Amino acid sequence: MKTNQAARMVLAVFVLAALLAGAAQAEIPDTYTNLKVFPKDVGKRALVGAMRDFCSALGVRCTFCHVQKTPGDFDSIDWASDEMENKVIARGMMTMAQKINSELLPAATGEPGGLVRCITCHRGLEDPRTLEVVLLDTIEKDGVDVGIARYLELDEKYYGTGSYDFSPSTLTEVAEVLAQNRGDMDGAAQIIDLAAEQNPDDVVTQVMRSQIYLFKGDKEAAIASARRALELDPENEQARKILDQLDQ
Repeated sequence: MKTNQAARMVLAVFVLAALLAGAAQAEIPDTYTNLKVFPKDVGKRALVGAMRDFCSALGVRCTFCHVQKTPGDFDSIDWASDEMENKVIARGMMTMAQKINSELLPAATGEPGGLVRCITCHRGLEDPRTLEVVLLDTIEKDGVDVGIARYLELDEKYYGTGSYDFSPSTLTEVAEVLAQNRGDMDGAAQIIDLAAEQNPDDVVTQVMRSQIYLFKGDKEAAIASARRALELDPENEQARKILDQLDQ
């Protein structure tokens, strides 16, 4: 199932790129006004290439930053207008990336040629927050059930694209924050159950599930996860200590 999702996403990326390539060449004028970050003498090929990179990096189209006077009519786009807030933000982001690449990275690494691009942080997303932050914010606002539904929705849409980190550590970190920082042991148990369902062979997930259920007083669940952790890693000291504690 995951392989099919990845294949569909690859196909979608190629289709989007083809659409952008054809549309951008036809729609962007030959002369430009109101350039504030791009060089005044920037060539059309360079400008179109940069715009295409922006669209791909954020998973958006031209109208994300440019005013379209008639919906659906790309000939009605006012390229020079600064009415869209996203265009102003984009200029700031471009300036930031230029400074990082030309000054900050060379100063930090001692080497020239550092390259930070939009895709470095955005990874195909308008909102480049990590999956952990998205889930914690969703849970705080709408509850754990909505957070779980959000995770499954994003997993279905983005798994295999690199936009989000679906490795086991994301859900275990969310569970840990709920348990330790927010004192929500029931919510932590729901998230760690999802983590165990998604990653049944991950030792860290099983150990954390055992710890959470031990705290909740569910010895049967705590023992089951500790034993599963030892099946996966017979040398795991945390799982062994939990079982020893329960035996006593």
